[in-house]
Amino acid sequence: HLEKVLDGFQDLCYAGSMVDVVVHTTVIYPVAVIDMLNDRMRCNNPSPKAGLTMTFILKPSSVRLHLVDFHRTMFYDRIDQYDLFVYTEDDIRITPTTIAAYLHETNRVQSLLGPVRSTDFNVGIVRYEYDFPENVVITDKTRHATENVTRVYWEHLGKPIFEKAVKRVHDPTLAPYYVSMNLHHQGMYLATPYQLKAWKDRKNCEFDRVRDRPSAKNNPSQPSEGTQRVWMSSQMLYGSKHCAVTQLLPVENFGQLTVLHLPNKNYRRVGKQGRLGG
Repeated sequence: HLEKVLDGFQDLCYAGSMVDVVVHTTVIYPVAVIDMLNDRMRCNNPSPKAGLTMTFILKPSSVRLHLVDFHRTMFYDRIDQYDLFVYTEDDIRITPTTIAAYLHETNRVQSLLGPVRSTDFNVGIVRYEYDFPENVVITDKTRHATENVTRVYWEHLGKPIFEKAVKRVHDPTLAPYYVSMNLHHQGMYLATPYQLKAWKDRKNCEFDRVRDRPSAKNNPSQPSEGTQRVWMSSQMLYGSKHCAVTQLLPVENFGQLTVLHLPNKNYRRVGKQGRLGG
């Protein structure tokens, strides 16, 4: 799915942004693949404020699940070089709409609360998939099978929705405009330099400090609050025992902060062995 993810960042460049993409990987890409990406990912936006670079950083396979850690130090090392930082797993489609909506809502929260209080919150995203029929090869003769295909927010299926999946924001100033998700795992996050600096000094947060996910008390090899990738993308930031930042989803612009989970597979395993996320 990497090419589709990179397509989204190329779109950002054509929309007028200066984009630097850094891919941490344990896979050695063949020269032919690198050449293909160099050809495909050119951005010919003539604006001097637009551009696109890609850097692949090879890590040893021994890092295993800790591959997700390396972005955090880089963010803080380069904190004054960018207006926005985006961390994402390699199977989420981020578009110019995602970025524009995030910045719009973040500015709105700042205007409502002021800069300092606004860092108690962060505009989040919700992942979705499409429920394409199983075991059907789509051809001209079978294309009718996609007539009822729709988005599935497979991580947020609790009913009634406004008790089990979505919850109110307790801040009275924000409550008319925003909600939070009961399950705040995102597989990605966005943050401004101002937010990153605030979270570094926030009580119980130390967002700049990379560390292992919390472990089960009597079994340290087992996570107690999700895997390392869940920890680095969502739980450290939103978990009540940690940074305790409140995730915000705008009521009116909810759809603009939803992103496609490219594998389109996790919705099929809802309810199987208790699996909801992925």
